[in-house]
Amino acid sequence: MEDRPALATGNTVVLKPAETTPLSALFFADICRQAGLPKGVVNILPGYGDTGAALVAHPDVNKVAFTGSTAVGKEIARTVAGTRKKLTLELGGKGANIVFDDAPIDQAVEGIVNGIFFNQGQVCCAGSRLLVQESIQEELLDSLKRRLSTLRLGDPLDKNTDIGAINSEEQLTRITSLVEQGEAEGAERWSPACELPESGYWFAPTLFTNVTQAHRIARDEIFGPVLSVLTFRTPDEAVAKANNTQYGLSAGIWTEKGSRILAVANKLRAGVVWSNTFNKFDPTSPFGGYKESGFGREGGRHGLEAYLNV
Repeated sequence: MEDRPALATGNTVVLKPAETTPLSALFFADICRQAGLPKGVVNILPGYGDTGAALVAHPDVNKVAFTGSTAVGKEIARTVAGTRKKLTLELGGKGANIVFDDAPIDQAVEGIVNGIFFNQGQVCCAGSRLLVQESIQEELLDSLKRRLSTLRLGDPLDKNTDIGAINSEEQLTRITSLVEQGEAEGAERWSPACELPESGYWFAPTLFTNVTQAHRIARDEIFGPVLSVLTFRTPDEAVAKANNTQYGLSAGIWTEKGSRILAVANKLRAGVVWSNTFNKFDPTSPFGGYKESGFGREGGRHGLEAYLNV
């Protein structure tokens, strides 16, 4: 959360949560109250898009940090252009998870599952594109499908649940529409047999094979539990396909060769590149994106500098 570096550097904060998820921010406000933080240091302002727009445009706001969609990020950038406001943006992503033929298959499968199905895929840095070397495609997909068949779908407050509900009806409609378009474009859809709860917004974990770079499911951020599988033959082809996106937030590399990890990572245009793991963070390490994934960094010294005038 952007409030942590802001508070650490001595600023007061106005936090506007997404309209569909205000409760966690209000819970944080209660934690601040219990901690004895002076009144007015942290202010929680729930509301819809017009509330956020008013906050961004307010003349007393000196620094804007936004995490969300690329479309809204562009609108915020237009609003603050020509002002003295500082801006950092952490926007969408279409992360590539690259699996080479010498990768530890079982470990890679766990990383793939965590990369795209954690929080139902509603993560900016989700590994939503799987790039697998052709020679191990069949073996990897067989193992991945077996693993998906064991995932538990249900109450997100149950610690035994692997996949919970989708954020909203609007988001479920978007996921469903993109998945249907993927099928219409010729990609092959697969989901494990699972029973969806009757109430709430649910979508079964899904993977697509026979995906090309021209398919919309390989280009657009779906923000749901949907994995697009592409293949490659050489490291150069893997890099080219991984970088063939308007986003540049995250990527993963799976191989036993350290030299290959370094060589490929140096060519990937992604703000964070994981090796033989995915979605692992260190608060002392900077995190952020390239291209339409935004600019600026969170975490570490780099994340503090945006909140300072020195």
